[in-house]
Amino acid sequence: MRSRPLPVTIAAILLVLGSLVNFLAPLMLPAEAGSVVYIIVGLGVLGLVAAGGLWMLKRWALWLTVVVAVLNILAAAPGLVFATDFSGRALATMGVVGFALVIVLAVLPGPRRTYT
Repeated sequence: MRSRPLPVTIAAILLVLGSLVNFLAPLMLPAEAGSVVYIIVGLGVLGLVAAGGLWMLKRWALWLTVVVAVLNILAAAPGLVFATDFSGRALATMGVVGFALVIVLAVLPGPRRTYT
């Protein structure tokens, strides 16, 4: 059995943490957000599935991770500009940077060769 590269381990852990934060969306978004909340929670579920696949070094999980991370970046990006307070901008920044880091760590050339 191959050993899991450290960047993949870090990417999986960051993806789990970011996906768990998505489950807090109903508490952070206003009630008018409606279906956006369901989409973000759904991204949390997909993120947990992708993190499990990354942990097991599955190739499909690499692509699911990239898709989920990009969608999370797109969901957090408006908060960089339109958030009304500092905490909203800080959370949006952490979301964008965290999920971008997940993508970078998951697709590095060395770890990328270990996916089956």
